[in-house]
Amino acid sequence: MNDDSTEALRAVLLPDFGVLRVGGADAVPFLQGQFTNDLRLLADGRTQVAACCTNQGRVIALVRFRQTDDAIYALLPADLLGKLATHLRKFVLRAKVEILKAADLNVGAILTGDAAAAAQAHRVFDEAALTMSPVPLAGTTEVVTFQYAPGREVIAAPPVAWRSISGLSLSRPSPLAQAEWLAADIAAGLPHVFASTSEQFIPQMLNVDLIDGVSYTKGCYTGQEIVARTHHLGRVKRRTMRFHLAAGGATPAPLSPLLLDGAKAAEVLMTAETGDGLELLAVTNLDAAGKVLQFADGRSAEPRVLPYSL
Repeated sequence: MNDDSTEALRAVLLPDFGVLRVGGADAVPFLQGQFTNDLRLLADGRTQVAACCTNQGRVIALVRFRQTDDAIYALLPADLLGKLATHLRKFVLRAKVEILKAADLNVGAILTGDAAAAAQAHRVFDEAALTMSPVPLAGTTEVVTFQYAPGREVIAAPPVAWRSISGLSLSRPSPLAQAEWLAADIAAGLPHVFASTSEQFIPQMLNVDLIDGVSYTKGCYTGQEIVARTHHLGRVKRRTMRFHLAAGGATPAPLSPLLLDGAKAAEVLMTAETGDGLELLAVTNLDAAGKVLQFADGRSAEPRVLPYSL
């Protein structure tokens, strides 16, 4: 495939993300007891957002699930793969479940605004997958597609499949492409929890309930009591909001405070560089909604709209 067709496919690698593979006869009921969403619904082929929480309801990891005939795959930031796998294994006990990092899969994005280009991308991956022979649970020949957002897909595929698209370097992915992907997430109000923000916020503070990541009818899971109580008592006092920071100065670290009249009103959740500065999501006090906030160095964070209501 030549460079022109590669450009038409609009494919980029996302090495900051990885995949866990959860296999075994008890995979669905096991995960059902550890995540905020109803994983029984994965059987219809959907991609589903869900949070794994501590007993105190703090989000350890925010994932996107996809079920195939062989396993359930969880997409999440690469720096949390080990932590989440270790946490989940503590609850396996006698369940018939195996939790492994899918190290044989590279994560990338396909921007599918062009239907013809999307179809071509899937043909490339499918043809590459057909050339591979089956392997045991420790690896997989599957190409897993996550329906991420309108016009945006994430694909976890073996290196041979990605190499079928010329111009995509497995060793030198584009930092600009990754920043553009995160900026699109921020504009869409789709939060990520990285290692630096793990166990800091409950799901509602991250708007997980507003992006269909929480089921209040599925039954018990770790942290469910806190999440349900917060919902039923209406005690959500902080939400994730979007801001813009003009170019110049250092990128704020995760959990950096934003101030309103000198008092902390928000904490940085995630940032992404753009052509005119930084886009960011911050967990923000509701009484600071729509207001300009300041960092300690005096820079102003201008509020921007989200595509859904808080």
